[in-house]
Amino acid sequence: MAPVISNRGPSRSANPAQRLAFSVLFALIGAGLTAFGLYQAGHAVGLLGEPGTLTVASCARVGQPKPEIRCTGSFRSDDGRSTDPAARFTVNPSLASGQTTRLDRVDADSYVRISPAGTEEYAALTLFGMALFVFAGSGFASRANSIGRPELRAGPVGRVGLRLGQAGIVLLLGAALCAVIAFLSPH
Repeated sequence: MAPVISNRGPSRSANPAQRLAFSVLFALIGAGLTAFGLYQAGHAVGLLGEPGTLTVASCARVGQPKPEIRCTGSFRSDDGRSTDPAARFTVNPSLASGQTTRLDRVDADSYVRISPAGTEEYAALTLFGMALFVFAGSGFASRANSIGRPELRAGPVGRVGLRLGQAGIVLLLGAALCAVIAFLSPH
């Protein structure tokens, strides 16, 4: 197959070491965001901790200059093995006394609200991280065969870089869709 040559005119090639450094940086940031997003999404769904129900006793606005709403109440795990009569968690908007909400107990004093909106937010972050990681792979693959000219992408390595770039775009679109759904979901 003939090499694909860009018609964009002369371009200034980046130093190969700089390209490698940027690809490694994107890969590390992407891997970190993906791992963090998956961990948080696991709690937002109730898969990683101890899921249960909290009956709200009271909620109050605390903190300065950015106040947050902290609620307290009685937590009971779904399996009935764990209870916490003085559970505290942060929520927005405030909940009424006697209202129940689903929580995931991370550890003895830490709770995360189980919610579709939270799940979508962390799914968006996960997909964004995956896109950065895939773009880094695209950078590795397309640069490996560029022969000093970024506009020349011939052979199977160049096609892998192109396919990874397309996959990265699809992941970015998925992240944007999840972000919109999270924005529109009731919290």
